[in-house]
Amino acid sequence: MMVISLGRLGMREFDLGSDADVNFVIPDDDAAELVYWTGVAERIIQTLSSYTGEGVMFAIDTRLKPNGRAGDLVQTEGAYKTYFAEKAEAWEGIAYMKSRALAGNLERATVFLHELQDVDWRRYGQSMRSRHELGEMRARLEREQGSRNPLKAGVGGYYDIDFALMYLRLRGAGIFYKVLNTPERIEVIEQMGHLTPEDANFLRDASTFYRALDHGQRLSTGHAEGSLPTAQAQFDVLTELVKRWTPAHLHEHPLDITLGEIRRRTREFFQRLFGGAQ
Repeated sequence: MMVISLGRLGMREFDLGSDADVNFVIPDDDAAELVYWTGVAERIIQTLSSYTGEGVMFAIDTRLKPNGRAGDLVQTEGAYKTYFAEKAEAWEGIAYMKSRALAGNLERATVFLHELQDVDWRRYGQSMRSRHELGEMRARLEREQGSRNPLKAGVGGYYDIDFALMYLRLRGAGIFYKVLNTPERIEVIEQMGHLTPEDANFLRDASTFYRALDHGQRLSTGHAEGSLPTAQAQFDVLTELVKRWTPAHLHEHPLDITLGEIRRRTREFFQRLFGGAQ
């Protein structure tokens, strides 16, 4: 059995309080042993999500598998490929652009993910559906979550960067990323010639800044926050934390002023790519 990680865990950007998005896949030849491997997967989840003297180890999320909650916990490689080729919505396929092999036969799992991302490329990259569908997805997230989570889902928030990078990767070529953290995604896309050095440098700064904000909030409050703190003491603590993890040139102005400028430039970049695609 192969264990696949997605989301922040898949991108190696796991943070305090992040859910561990994992799925379980077996080769088609092992389909007859599905019941056995399902039991193994259930035991893994039980172990990782158990309570200890210091709290829960990890919150495990397996919903990013074919058919979501209704889908079998363990599925074959063939079942995955068929689902993503014929039934998966765009957001489901795109989620696997942030995946990596976590446990089991890592070499085979990596090949499997490469093949699965090729399905994404054929459905969304070559047909250029990605621009329209990603634009619609981003607009929906902004409408539904932007007011309560402006740093991530609001105008010029982190999702603008994330969706732009997904689009550029799909538009350019069906490239499989073995390492998926955001700075390296930017580097690959820049090397492909789909980002100017100026845009690439800005996106590195902006993504690092957003991640530092998120990590600082989690570290200081124990959970993710959708906006800057209103209490001056908390704002000052966050400012000092962000300074530790961001380049010096981002410290020239107060934190809220820097954030406002980054949001403005991030949305400007996003609009250059997507325009009226939303």
